[in-house]
Amino acid sequence: MKKLLLILALASPAALADSEFSVVLQGGASHYTQSLNSGSDTGAAYGVRLGFLPTPMLGLELGYLGTQNNVNESLSQGRFASTLSTNEGYADVRLNILPGDLTPYVFGGYGMTWVNGGAASGIPNGNANTLPFGGGLEVNAGQFKIGGRFQYNYLFDKIYTGSSGGATTSIGADKGGRTDFWSASIDLGASFR
Repeated sequence: MKKLLLILALASPAALADSEFSVVLQGGASHYTQSLNSGSDTGAAYGVRLGFLPTPMLGLELGYLGTQNNVNESLSQGRFASTLSTNEGYADVRLNILPGDLTPYVFGGYGMTWVNGGAASGIPNGNANTLPFGGGLEVNAGQFKIGGRFQYNYLFDKIYTGSSGGATTSIGADKGGRTDFWSASIDLGASFR
C-alpha cells in the first residue's frame, strides 16, 4: 500500500504538468428535429464551457448552452407563432482523439434543459433531462483556442408541440423521439496550463 501511495505521489506532479483548464465562448446555430423540424426556423445558439483536462487525452467539461428559435404558425397542429428559448446546463466527459495543436475530440454527458417562451405555440414551459453528445475540432495557438463544435441534444422527457382549443395536446415525444435539437458553433477561448 505504501508503494502505491508513493507511486501516485510521484506521478501526480508529472500528470498535472500536462493538465489544462480552459474557458471557451461559443456562438452559432441551432435547430429542432422531427416534430418541430418543419415548424421551427434555424435559430441562434450561444454558450460557455469550462474544461479541465488532467491528461492530454481525457477531461471534463461544464457548460451552458442557450438557444432561440422561431416557431411558425400551424393551424392544423394548433400552433401560433412564437419564439422558443432553451437554457441547458450540462456536464460531459471529453476524449481528445489526437491531442496536440490541432485536436479532434468527442464528448458525451448529462444535461438539464429548460424550455420556455413557446406558450403561444402550445409548447408549455418545462424542463427535460438531456443527453448532450457530439464532436469538434480545436486549434491551440499558445494560450488561445479556436474551433468548431457540433452538439446533439437527445431529450428524455416530453415536450408538447401543439394545442387544441387552448389545451395542450398529446402531440409530442417520449424519450427524445421527436423533439431533440442540435447546435453547431464556432468556439473562441483561452487555456491555462
